[in-house]
Amino acid sequence: MTAVFLIARDELRYLRRSNAAWFILLTLLLVSICAAIVSDAEVSRRAEERLAQQAEADAIFQAQPDRHPHRMVHYGHYVYRPASPLAVIEPGIDSMVGTSIFLEGHRQNTATFASARETGLLARFGSFSPAFVLQILAPLLLIISGYASVTREKESKALYQLIGQGVEKGTILIGKAMALWSVAFLALIPLILLGLMATEDSQPGFRQSSLIMSLGYLAYLSVWVLLIVSASATSRTSAQALSALLGIWVVISVLMPRIAGAYASAALPFPSQIETNLLVAETLRAGGDSHDIEDAAFDDLETVTLAEYGVDKIEDLPFNYRGLVALRGEEADTEVLAKFAEERMDRELEQKLLMDRFSWFSPLIPLRAFSMALAGTSLQDHHHFLRAAEDYRFSMVQTFNRLQMTEMTLAEDLARNESAEATERTRVDSSNWGEMPVFDLEPLGQEIRWRAALHSGMIIFAWLFLALILMLVSARRLQP
Repeated sequence: MTAVFLIARDELRYLRRSNAAWFILLTLLLVSICAAIVSDAEVSRRAEERLAQQAEADAIFQAQPDRHPHRMVHYGHYVYRPASPLAVIEPGIDSMVGTSIFLEGHRQNTATFASARETGLLARFGSFSPAFVLQILAPLLLIISGYASVTREKESKALYQLIGQGVEKGTILIGKAMALWSVAFLALIPLILLGLMATEDSQPGFRQSSLIMSLGYLAYLSVWVLLIVSASATSRTSAQALSALLGIWVVISVLMPRIAGAYASAALPFPSQIETNLLVAETLRAGGDSHDIEDAAFDDLETVTLAEYGVDKIEDLPFNYRGLVALRGEEADTEVLAKFAEERMDRELEQKLLMDRFSWFSPLIPLRAFSMALAGTSLQDHHHFLRAAEDYRFSMVQTFNRLQMTEMTLAEDLARNESAEATERTRVDSSNWGEMPVFDLEPLGQEIRWRAALHSGMIIFAWLFLALILMLVSARRLQP
């Protein structure tokens, strides 16, 4: 074991003396620090904007004057998704999907205001964040630092001396890997510090998630360290090692993630938004128009309601029958909308599972899934926001429909457009809007996030195990 540390120390001494190595190391640290600063500033700005916009939307909604309740159903309300504290490390899909939804009756709108759509296609390659630096740039800089770690000894004939002195070939490679691993660990320091600072005042679980995330990134970079040393050991010259490693980097970091996404999209295509909207509208139309109490779709409701209250006419009911129709109509509409929404979310999850199949071709794919799940910026977190927003929308609309049932008679409701006085009689006090609870999204629990990250984390460590075996096999084939 002493020989391992001696070789590692000698390799680090060489890196300290090398101007190129110093430049690479400083570049890696500088880029990591800059990414942490830029990401923290950007995520903080967006988080503050969302909080301010949500507060403004709440204030505007609650400040509405006395209105007919169904006017408020169509007036609608905006809700915003709060940012995860670990989005400063891993923005995940937050830049690709919307962070705001307009809620209104009879419709389930999609999320809007995705920053990647506003900044163009180039932004979709990856935002400048600590996750991007460690996933894409750090392996490239590690390659430049360590591609000649073993071939340099071959070219200088120093490998003859090491083997001739009885040093095991595996010991040589492990020592070289330890030196390069030290460089990789330095790149993790900004991520660890940023994670601890970002989760200082956050909900329980996120700090632990940041530490687990750091272990995942350490395992990922360790895979690269072992691949670099193995390639250097099996190559005849430094140029061959560099060419091979750059090719591996292109395949793992650039091609495979794009191929995985393209394959998932082609294998499970989505219907266009226009097609979906037309199908939803057709299905809703078949369920009846809740604005028309004489619609045939509500004949059974009228019969059952009259029998339940023992009256012959809807005018004799102790509540506004029109509000009941709106209430039951919204229930039916929501059931249809939820069915289409769940089908789309299921399709998105199926696409993700198809992409995950490529995890054995690129460790970057499971790392991204692992990182996003722990950070709370994954697809399941987006779906959690959509479901919570829909629950809030349904509760809000039904609250207004109940006000329509109880705060006016059917005769007053039907005659509300006949005169100014009639309109005034169907207005509900604005204090009802102020009593509406504000939208408060609770993030997914840490157990759910950790469970979602478990499979990807196991694949990353499987890659690490395979990379270690590859290095040991390369040690046996190591020739001076």
